[in-house]
Order: sequence, then structure tokens, then C-alpha cells
Amino acid sequence: MTEIPNNCLFNKRQTGCGATELAIRNPIPTLIAMPYVALVKNKTIYRQDDISVLGVYEGIGEQDIMEYAQSHSPLKIAVTYDSLPRTIKALQAAGLDPYNDLFLLVDE
Repeated sequence: MTEIPNNCLFNKRQTGCGATELAIRNPIPTLIAMPYVALVKNKTIYRQDDISVLGVYEGIGEQDIMEYAQSHSPLKIAVTYDSLPRTIKALQAAGLDPYNDLFLLVDE
């Protein structure tokens, strides 16, 4: 599988199968919503490759999001559930339409 299907739920019954990593590695601009800061950091600052993924959680401001959005392509942004609304607002301020320009992956 090279792309994640739209409008679906995965019941894979085990962790570590790679759907989140697939979303990061494919060429589709993606917002990945996660429940915990530790998960966001695992996919962002602790990466072992050169893929740039912005992590958004407490302490990451709208200006940081806007600067990332203006300087990276494709966008790969991992956010906590609580940070999703302000990330959307910052992307809109940067001239993007997150509802049409980005794929949303909700990770459990």
C-alpha cells in the first residue's frame, strides 16, 4: 500500500504497522492528529531520517506553524488533538485551506 484510503477506519489489531509512517513518507500534505505529546515527539524530534515533520503541542506558536508551512513541501505536521484548532488557524493565516489542501489522519 502506498496511500492511505480516504474516509476509513483501520482495525489492524496490532500497533506498529506503519500507517502513520506511511502518511509521513508519502507526497501528500498531511496533518496527523495524535492524543499525546510523546507520540508527536516520537514522529518529529526523535526521527532518524531527514524527513521534516513539524510537531505542534504546547509551546509551539502560530508563527512557528506559519513559517514551516511557507518553507516546506509537502507539509507534514503532527499535532496533539488540543493543538489541531490553532494549527488550522495558523495554516489559514499562511494562506492555506487545510480543509481542502491537506489530508487529515487521526491516530489513536
